[in-house]
This record gives sequence, structure tokens and C-alpha cells, in this order.
Amino acid sequence: MKNVTISMDDELARRTRVAAARAGKSVSKYLAEAAREKMNAEETAELRNPQLEALERLWASPKWNVTENGRMPTAEERNARR
Repeated sequence: MKNVTISMDDELARRTRVAAARAGKSVSKYLAEAAREKMNAEETAELRNPQLEALERLWASPKWNVTENGRMPTAEERNARR
């Protein structure tokens, strides 16, 4: 386990101590867990592929049956005004 010295302004230090106390943790443990959560979130974001997620949503959507009597409609049938 490494010891790390950090600097922060007085107000942030006070708020950090209060938040750690509310969580029932030491400031050291509170900050270590916050850093771990931040790093895990960044790793998860790097693995995310928005284009792939969009395609997966599209593929999961309900299918649209365009066949008529087992065949695809012709251009004239598709464009006919009804």
C-alpha cells in the first residue's frame, strides 16, 4: 500500500472530511474508493461503442413485414397512392 500526499483548498478538504464521515470512512479510504470508481467509469466508457449500441437497438426493434403473399412488392406497388 502506497502513501500519497495530496493538496486541496480548505473548503474542499472540509467537504471531503464531512462526506467521508457521513459514509463512515476515513478520508483516505473515501478518496481511494472515489478514485477507483472514477477509473472504472473511464475504463467502461472506453470499451463502449456508441455506433455498435445504435445498431444493436435497431436490430432489436420489431421487424416490419413488407411481403405481400410471400413476395416483395414491385416498385409500382410500393409507390401506389392509396
